[in-house]
Amino acid sequence: MLARTLTLHSRTPTLTATDPRGLTVRSVGYCRSAEGGPAEARINRTARDPAGRAIAQWDPRLFRDASAPANLASMYSLSGKVLSTISVDAGLRISLLGETDQLMHHWDGRGSQRRMEYDTLLRPQAVFEQALDEVFSCTERYLYGTADPVFADRNQCGQLIRHDDPAGTQQYEIFGLTGALLEQIQHFLRMLGSHDWPVPLEERNGEGAMTRSRFNPPGDVLERTDTKGNRQFFSQTVGGQLCESHLQLKGQPTRQLLVSAIQFNAHGQTERETAGNGVITTLEYRPEDGRLIRLRAKRDSKSLQDLRYDYDPVGTVLSIEDKAQPIRYFANQRIDPISRYVYDSLYQLIEATGWEAGGPNKGPHFSGFNDPAPRANYRQTYRYDEGGNLLELTHEGPQQHGRTLTAARHSNRCLPEHNGLPPREEDVAAAFDANGNLLKLQPGQALSWDLRNQLKDVRPVARDSGLNDSEWYVYGADGMRRRKIRSTQSNARTLNAEVRYLPGLEIRSHSGTGEVLHVLVAQAGRSSVRVLHWETEPPKDLANNQYRYSVADHLGSCTLELDSAGEVISQERYHPFGSTAWFAGRGEVEASYKTVRYSGKVRDATGLYYYGFRYYVPWLQRWVNPDPAGDVDGLNFYGFVNNHPINFIDQGGLTRWPWSRSSAQSSEVTNLIEIFNRPNDGQLRVLHDQERALMGRRIEQLAAQSQDLPGLDEYAEGGNGVSDQINYFLRGMETSEADIKNIVATFNSEVETLPDYQGEAYRAMRVAAGVFGHSIKVGSIVADQGYMSASVVPHSVISWLESWADHKPDAQADQQRVLMVFDGQIPKKVAATAFLADHLLIKPLTLLKVKEIHSVESEGRKVTVVGLQLAGDTSSHKLRDLRSGQILLPAINPGLLTRFRNWVSGL
Repeated sequence: MLARTLTLHSRTPTLTATDPRGLTVRSVGYCRSAEGGPAEARINRTARDPAGRAIAQWDPRLFRDASAPANLASMYSLSGKVLSTISVDAGLRISLLGETDQLMHHWDGRGSQRRMEYDTLLRPQAVFEQALDEVFSCTERYLYGTADPVFADRNQCGQLIRHDDPAGTQQYEIFGLTGALLEQIQHFLRMLGSHDWPVPLEERNGEGAMTRSRFNPPGDVLERTDTKGNRQFFSQTVGGQLCESHLQLKGQPTRQLLVSAIQFNAHGQTERETAGNGVITTLEYRPEDGRLIRLRAKRDSKSLQDLRYDYDPVGTVLSIEDKAQPIRYFANQRIDPISRYVYDSLYQLIEATGWEAGGPNKGPHFSGFNDPAPRANYRQTYRYDEGGNLLELTHEGPQQHGRTLTAARHSNRCLPEHNGLPPREEDVAAAFDANGNLLKLQPGQALSWDLRNQLKDVRPVARDSGLNDSEWYVYGADGMRRRKIRSTQSNARTLNAEVRYLPGLEIRSHSGTGEVLHVLVAQAGRSSVRVLHWETEPPKDLANNQYRYSVADHLGSCTLELDSAGEVISQERYHPFGSTAWFAGRGEVEASYKTVRYSGKVRDATGLYYYGFRYYVPWLQRWVNPDPAGDVDGLNFYGFVNNHPINFIDQGGLTRWPWSRSSAQSSEVTNLIEIFNRPNDGQLRVLHDQERALMGRRIEQLAAQSQDLPGLDEYAEGGNGVSDQINYFLRGMETSEADIKNIVATFNSEVETLPDYQGEAYRAMRVAAGVFGHSIKVGSIVADQGYMSASVVPHSVISWLESWADHKPDAQADQQRVLMVFDGQIPKKVAATAFLADHLLIKPLTLLKVKEIHSVESEGRKVTVVGLQLAGDTSSHKLRDLRSGQILLPAINPGLLTRFRNWVSGL
């Protein structure tokens, strides 16, 4: 297997062509998918404006067609913000921004409009939306707490306390002293469909579902009580990592342990944990790079899952063997429990082998453990076009479900063959709306979309009477699903099955059977636990309050469901792109309550997987609509994890992500990159509700430690130039301030009185091209001779880079844009003032070690993310300037460095 991989990758370099400013205008990859075959050049082209911004981009497929438009064309404002984009996949988008780059008005290719209103503090106040040829309706309203004592008693002053959105109303009732949300109420709309929020509050009220939370001082959740009175309890280590959790059902006198004894290695990777049913999960990693090599789950001496991983030299998974499964023989075949994978030279999956159960064109039918379906080996091969569209999947094995797709000439919109006939160009065009949303899931199954390009409903059965079967979806303002309603017609009556999603709780009801089921959802270490509590009579042979523990593979796919005794409820295996290879259980009714499946996501009755921001079609191996985040994953807005499904996951439907970071990538850096790749809401990257509360707590903690120091106030104000004068002097640059030595000395003495800060921090800056990655590499020892300001909010530092640093008078197009992550061990001072609460300081000549450097691109703009830690032994390293990469000291002489520091502190 490794020899074949090395042959395919032989003589396939990656080339980059840059303009005189050092900006990439061409990149060339070489694709070989067959041993001994030619390596085909795949050329990506980027056109840039005088400011260096990407204004047009072509993928290799459209690049070689002279008549093809650019995959993505962008137009920018004078301040560098994207005003409009034209995508061959996603259509037209136009944005009108305000003076502070806040989104004011938005148009798309379907003629839909979105208008924002803000208060005097530029906080969102209302959102109005309009479909083509219709009138504006208010889809969101915001309400904030004032300085009134009524709000002060609940710590609501200045906080968002009410948010009316398309799903209903979120009320934020009580906040803690650090800004943590302690009590919230979710109201659901009585009627589905269109809505127009009135101004008076009394016209918007109704019965709601309350969730209460309790936090410790650092902001970790200690307890959460859902609207039905069920309580979850969490315990953390001194480092803030989960060590155990419990669940106490309403009316139960005792708590049930969900997970305990969680152990982590020095890199923060889980090594061992014990579930509440006694199942022990252990993970082993390669010491040289931290890659997972064994994932095992067992109870007592019984091995339930024992996955062994083999990699190529760059960390790509080549095979996975489950040692817990026996070797089987069937139909003159030896069936080894091993899955093997082959990739082309661009790391697209081109072949997979494994085992499955099922029949021709029937897929994997359910089988009981006592009557297992026959199993056999399978082989899948995949063929892609130059744009990364998976056009042909061939399947050799019992299920025989191959598929062939045809791509549009000048876009990545694709349709499968129907009755052996490929679709025509006009068929593909008619199958999508102007924004690239798919209009039919399969022949006769229509899809509808709301004004935000979110899937509104699926109609799997259409009738001439107009009484169609359908499945409706309702979303909150954050884009997450709040309700799912499945409607079917039976014997002249309509039957509705509904799911309402609340924090840690799903409320399911069925009008036909009368069933009311509460599903409690808890995360218990690597696995999740779902507790099924029936308010009505449970199904035959099923006990109420059933605990179901999931056991997952490396992608998070639920491979086993276990009961509270550790016995197997159901077992499932998946093909590489998410279809089911084998599904078995001890009872069909019991197994039917499994909803979380491939990649840890919910599979709806439609067969679609719900990822958060999008839905995934496993039988087409692609998304149903273009990426809301744009080109963060490349120019193909429909492709699933860049055709790399064994080594990458998609956490929310926006961008691919390595399923497991190696020890070389910290969780803080991983989080910052994920946030950078999110859509922009006009000012900040999209904030999830829990993040909003967490960042608020962090800033509140800093504000509580602010001090009234004259030198610090002058430094933090920024516009007066004091910070520049101090750092110019410390960095050996000329300064116009005559009394600069006394100013620096006063400021140094004030900094020494500031409290210390424990935790990660973030900073943005621009440096000369090539500083990080060339002059400064991973392992380099660096320092800044001046003070470095930092933020505790990653969203804010990204915004500062894009709205301030990118537009300073000395900013140049060829400069390197850098986001730095300082880990929790680096000494920092809380420098919060009345003017600027989110402010930390790192003192001059703090010795730092570069532990990771990553290049990231979003919306055509690149950024370099640098992870830094406190330097240890520096005796054999050169000391480089953090801002220029120049050598400050040829080799760090401890005595010389001490004198250097003393000179700075003595000023």
